[in-house]
Amino acid sequence: MLWILLDGNHPLLLEEPELSLHPQVVRHLAAMMARIGRKNGRQMLVSTHSGDLLLDEGIAPEEVLFLEVTAEDTKVHRASDDEQIMALYEQRVPMAEAVLPRTAPKRAQQLSLFGS
Repeated sequence: MLWILLDGNHPLLLEEPELSLHPQVVRHLAAMMARIGRKNGRQMLVSTHSGDLLLDEGIAPEEVLFLEVTAEDTKVHRASDDEQIMALYEQRVPMAEAVLPRTAPKRAQQLSLFGS
């Protein structure tokens, strides 16, 4: 992953870069990517479900987009445009705790019923 981050200055899309990494490593990814992006002028787009990655205090609400699946389509929202997320953020609630509950699949707890 380090090689691809340092290779070039074109936009880069990373899908769940935290997979197979220890949480202590994941907590440093956002800051590392930001430093490399500033140095190389590189835009990085990252998709994640990782609370550890979103714990970085340097991630601003304007930088976070979250997807909401509806019956008809998928809507994209900016965290900074969401009143509930911003109220939590202003209370110093970590971005992970403010955003991830909004992206959780509805009725996911029903999965525990399988095999009963």
